[in-house]
Amino acid sequence: MKVSQVNTLDFNVLMKVLSSNQITETEKTQFVKKYKPEIEQIMKVKISSTDFTTLMQQRGLRKFRPLKNSFTKSGDKILLAKALNIKPSEVSKYIRDTADAIHNVKELHSLSEDKLKILKTYVYRHGSKDELVTFLDYELTKSKNRVKTLYKTLTYYSGGVADYFIRPIHRMDNKTLIKIYNIIYKNIKQDQAEGNISEADGKKIAKWTLIRIYQIQNNSKLINAIKTYNTLK
Repeated sequence: MKVSQVNTLDFNVLMKVLSSNQITETEKTQFVKKYKPEIEQIMKVKISSTDFTTLMQQRGLRKFRPLKNSFTKSGDKILLAKALNIKPSEVSKYIRDTADAIHNVKELHSLSEDKLKILKTYVYRHGSKDELVTFLDYELTKSKNRVKTLYKTLTYYSGGVADYFIRPIHRMDNKTLIKIYNIIYKNIKQDQAEGNISEADGKKIAKWTLIRIYQIQNNSKLINAIKTYNTLK
C-alpha cells in the first residue's frame, strides 16, 4: 500500500498506513499531518467490537521487534479505551477488575458480550499471563462448543492463546503451562459431565492438548533463543 493510493480515509485505511512496513516513517508523519482534521474526526468515533477485532487482526505483531510491539501496544490501548468508552489510563484497571470478577464471581452480568469480546482480544495480545489464563477459563466455560474453541485457540494465527506465546516477551514457563492445562482439563471433564463428549474422546483431547501446549512452550523457547542469537550477532 502507498500513501498516494489513499483516496478516502477511515479507520481501516488509517491503521493499514500506520502499520505498513512499505511506508517510511517520514511518509507516515507527512500523512498524519496532511489528514489531521480527518483523523481527529475518525478518533472521535466509537469503535465496535467487530471493528476492534478486525483492527487487531490487521496489526500483526513482530516476533523480534519489542520496540515496535511496544508502540503497537500503546496504540491498541487507545483503541480499546475508545471501544470501551473509557480513558486509556483506565484500561489496565478495567482489565484487572474484570479478571477479578471472572475469578471470584464466575459471571459477568454487567459486561456485555461485545465488551467481553474486545477485552479478550486485547488480553490474548497484550495481557499478563495470569489475565490470559483467567480469560481462557471464562471463554471455555461459556463456550457452546468447548472442543472447537479449544482447537482454535491452540492454533497459530487465530488470535488465541497460541499466538500470545509467539512473542519472546511472552515466554510460557512451566507454571503457566500447568495452569493452562489444568483449566483445559477441567473444561474437558465438564464437557464429559454434560454429555457433550465421551470419556474416551475426553482422554484423546486431553492428550492432544498436553502435547500441543508442550509444543507451544518449546516453540516459545526456540523463538527466544533465536532472538538472543540475533542480538549477539
